[in-house]
Amino acid sequence: MKEINTAEVFPTLRNISLSRRTFVACAAIAAAQAALVSAGCAPEVQSSGEGLASTAAFAPGTYTASAPGKKGPVTVEVRMSENAIESVEVVEFEDTERISAPARERVPQQIVELQSLNVDAVTGATLTSMAIIESVADCVNQANGDASALKKAASPEKSDETKEIQADLVVCGAGGAGMAAAVAAAQQGLDVVVFEKTAYAGGNALVSGGWLEVFEGVDDMKPDMTDGNRDMFHATLQKSLDNGVPKDFVDAVQADFDAYFAAGNTKVYDSMEYYALDYASRNGGPAKEYWLPYAHKVNDLNNWLFDQGYTVSGTLVGIVGFPWPRKAHAVDKENGEGFFSVFDNTVETQSLPITFLFETPVSELIVDGKAVVGASGQCADGTTYRVMADRGVILATGGYSGNPDLLKKYNEMWPWDESTVIPTTNSYGHTGDGHVLAEGLGAELKNMGRQMVFPIADSIDYSTETIVGNAGLGLFVNVNGERFINESLDRFALSAAVMKQPEEKLFIISDALNSGLVNGYNEQGYSADKLIEESKLFRADSLEELAQMIGADPSVFAKAVDDYNAIARGDVADTVFGRENMSEKDAIIEAPFYASPRTWAAHVTIGGVAIGPDYQALTADGAGIEGLYVVGECSDGNSGVSSMSTGLSCVNQMLA
Repeated sequence: MKEINTAEVFPTLRNISLSRRTFVACAAIAAAQAALVSAGCAPEVQSSGEGLASTAAFAPGTYTASAPGKKGPVTVEVRMSENAIESVEVVEFEDTERISAPARERVPQQIVELQSLNVDAVTGATLTSMAIIESVADCVNQANGDASALKKAASPEKSDETKEIQADLVVCGAGGAGMAAAVAAAQQGLDVVVFEKTAYAGGNALVSGGWLEVFEGVDDMKPDMTDGNRDMFHATLQKSLDNGVPKDFVDAVQADFDAYFAAGNTKVYDSMEYYALDYASRNGGPAKEYWLPYAHKVNDLNNWLFDQGYTVSGTLVGIVGFPWPRKAHAVDKENGEGFFSVFDNTVETQSLPITFLFETPVSELIVDGKAVVGASGQCADGTTYRVMADRGVILATGGYSGNPDLLKKYNEMWPWDESTVIPTTNSYGHTGDGHVLAEGLGAELKNMGRQMVFPIADSIDYSTETIVGNAGLGLFVNVNGERFINESLDRFALSAAVMKQPEEKLFIISDALNSGLVNGYNEQGYSADKLIEESKLFRADSLEELAQMIGADPSVFAKAVDDYNAIARGDVADTVFGRENMSEKDAIIEAPFYASPRTWAAHVTIGGVAIGPDYQALTADGAGIEGLYVVGECSDGNSGVSSMSTGLSCVNQMLA
């Protein structure tokens, strides 16, 4: 049997993000993921090390301290006796629930069990882990202890064990596409093993908007059709014709549009055929041959999720780069958490036969002859898992927006050179692991130069979660206070424009009516007051004051807002930038006024492993690689939350 090793093909891949060694216990799954089954890895305490906890002395009592996590402070409460840390509890935190949960459970447990601060960060939750460790260190010092000594105390012992597992199917990656594949396969009777690089399921969906594109059964969620929507619709059809889409296909969409309103409808129009034209005009690719079948897959995904209890609420909206209002969000869930809460519940209530190997990145594909028959990876506690699979392996390891080396290697679009620092919106782990593994077996990598940059990432931490204002239709100004772009353009055009602005920075401007804040929090659960405290948001009672806060000339800024408002009211056309879809709701008129500072960051990689209609990996000559399937952003042409549909579609075709 032949094994392909990512460490040999791309030596720096395994260590690209974490500078510290990673402590792990694969068996410890946080409360938020209690429904998920994992393989057991139980680190043992080693007795070597300097400054052992047995020599510690504390002033007995209960102490509290805080340290910064990702979203905000993490506060711990530590109870100490004269010679021991008796308990550690995280009492307050703002970090994403699912991402931080393994760290909030495991790090305190290990500190108490080992009587040591020499425990490492949980993979994918580094900032939360370090905040807990530093907060406990503060408490130790408050109790007259020696935190520096405890940071040299006992640490978990690494395992050298190898475990063999037999399964029907291996899925590599527990993001959206991987989880859809694993759950769908298990629902149809397969024993599934999932390798996951981080300590949790969710991938990038947990730090994205988590927007689901819906076409059917949501008439009550549609906004009213506006003149701006009509103008955008007609512009999309004209662009489709200009791009060579067959006229009969475009004419059929126009006829459906006309019939919809002739029947007395007043809400925004949509259809899977129009979706195909819209996405082809923005992302490229053939509308009828690629995007229309893709729309049907997305619709199948929606129905499957709804059948499992996924619910959406609110009004359909557009988002940056995709302004047509067809995006819906889960009820009472931040970002993409709604998807994984449903998956948790499905796994638990249906007792699905899925084994999750968290913190176990796949490093090898096992090949028998020319067929992929399994995968192998090492858990961060040292245990190696070799899993043989009768049905083969599905790669769902995501894209490579977190790997600057690969971005630069394949870049065909952006003004980057070897010295460019490329930030990313991605969560930990999206470094092209699956691409390297598949290429090592002869798979073709296609369209790797198609790299989508996010034009409105947080200007400090590059996240997508701190946006205040209408990300799809708000007013964008640069640091001089000047409007510089049609805000409804695709992400490629928007990002290119942002890169040309002073400091490569912009502000999304909004007011009390269109900021998107509800009870002081944005759509992703961030407190506006906290964002202001961290200089991630500016708020003022006048436009002049807001201009001063962002360093812009008040007169220049006021003119930009006045001109924008005139277009929004319909007083004048946008003759400078050509934006069509605006309404009075977009106007900036009522205090308080907000400016959300943003910049660009690598976000989505559209190219990937070449696949056939059944998602089988293909070589450059079009031959399929037996037993190897690729879904989600790891595959060519699929990206974003909607690519979750490829995981479901792959399994349904495999088992048809």
